[in-house]
Amino acid sequence: MKLENFGRLLTGAVTSVLLGVGLLGAPATAAAGPVPADGGARIIETVHVTPRTVDITIDTPSITAMDPKARILLPESWTPDATRTWPVVYVLSGGPDVYTIWTEKTDIAETAAKDDVIVVMPDSGQSQGFVDWYNGGKGGSPKWETFHTRELRQLIERNYHGGVKRAVMGISSGGSGAMMYATRNPGLYKHVSSFSGVLHPTKPGVPAIMLLSDLTMGQVANPWNKLGDPLFDRWNWLEHDPYVNAAALRGTGVYISAGTTGLPGPLDPPPGVIIDQYGLPEAFVYYAAGMGSEKLVGMTNKDMAARLEAMDIPATIRLYGDGLHNWTYWNREYKIAWPEVMRALGL
Repeated sequence: MKLENFGRLLTGAVTSVLLGVGLLGAPATAAAGPVPADGGARIIETVHVTPRTVDITIDTPSITAMDPKARILLPESWTPDATRTWPVVYVLSGGPDVYTIWTEKTDIAETAAKDDVIVVMPDSGQSQGFVDWYNGGKGGSPKWETFHTRELRQLIERNYHGGVKRAVMGISSGGSGAMMYATRNPGLYKHVSSFSGVLHPTKPGVPAIMLLSDLTMGQVANPWNKLGDPLFDRWNWLEHDPYVNAAALRGTGVYISAGTTGLPGPLDPPPGVIIDQYGLPEAFVYYAAGMGSEKLVGMTNKDMAARLEAMDIPATIRLYGDGLHNWTYWNREYKIAWPEVMRALGL
């Protein structure tokens, strides 16, 4: 046998063994190609970041301006040719963030590795909201709710053995999105967690602040295209308000946390540290944005907590007072919520 032929055979044998034990993290349909979602969304690229971390790129008619990505954390027991399924936790990022932010800012990979669960962290378009855009009544792209709750879910279930036991969690606007998805899709998730999310977007004054925030950040040219005008298209805003639709959470595990005072808390660095690190102008923005955002969030979380209590819907509520709108608190809160999420998934 020629040496080069022997080398090819050896390489093929080693690859087969690695795939067989799941060390390459390949989808079960690797030979035939990934199975698409019903609407035509399909995985067009797979990158194995680590043996248990996979990044996928998705071509979807729901998002025409980009090919969204998602990071998948696979449990130790996962294999590509498994005949079983695994519970899935969908983890949403905040407004300006990308799909890798959770693994950059938290230890979620280490946390998830202790449980027999798949974790999926998708793109959300950087401040494009967690909604199918209204676009002046015309609809069309982007359709983030359709992408996250239908297409991505089908791709995970058809290619990575995702099961029907699901949870969703998110920080900031991702927390709002998680709660919107849970209220707009009753029964889709066993548990929903929101960490500093706006949970009552139609509360008087809140729509104007949300629109102004989008304009200030400059990542969305016309934020009115998301849900429409808060006055003339109020019906659409109401349909996406978790507070208004809280009854849909009955039977779903709920975890809500946020600061309420808008003041720096025990996990926030002293102003001098921030000034030394970023300079005075950036330090001012850091504190102003962190204080204002969490104060607004806290008000809407108080409303949601009161509504759930009045409706006798069980929920874990952690309104922790002082604390800015940042990852130091979200990293703490998701780990407090995690055991509750796992119990809801039967783990």
